[in-house]
Amino acid sequence: MKLVLAVAGVTLVVLAAVAALFIVISPGTEADPPAPLIPTSPAQVAPPPALLDVSGRVVLKTWPDQVEYGDYPACSGEGEFADIRQHTPVVVTDASGKTIGVGKLGTGVHREEGCVFRWALAVAPGHDFYGVEVAHRGLSKYSAAQMNLPVELVLGDQAG
Repeated sequence: MKLVLAVAGVTLVVLAAVAALFIVISPGTEADPPAPLIPTSPAQVAPPPALLDVSGRVVLKTWPDQVEYGDYPACSGEGEFADIRQHTPVVVTDASGKTIGVGKLGTGVHREEGCVFRWALAVAPGHDFYGVEVAHRGLSKYSAAQMNLPVELVLGDQAG
């Protein structure tokens, strides 16, 4: 009987030690929560950098055989301007030529001045110069001040 009590006593001591170990290494309780893994207070989180909203339009000035008129007033490029249509990429670069923003042309709309496509996107500010290229049609350069206004790219020639 003494042997059984001794084994039971040792078992009780071992269980108590294991329980104490779990309490010591546990991450905490509601009264003592663990430290957050990510910063949560405003002082710990750096605000995201403000972006520069840039926008513009592409005016396709061509003879009627180079513009496809869909459901009026929609339009898009044809022939040598077939790459100028809705979803055509608009790429904005910094002065070194690094791409800092990519957007796409909206739906072409027939206007008096031609087939007009609008675009808009947000880029990192703080560059002295920016480049805008639509469908690999050549880079147009703009100053930071010019990028604060809608920019206009004109393609084609009404005079034929």
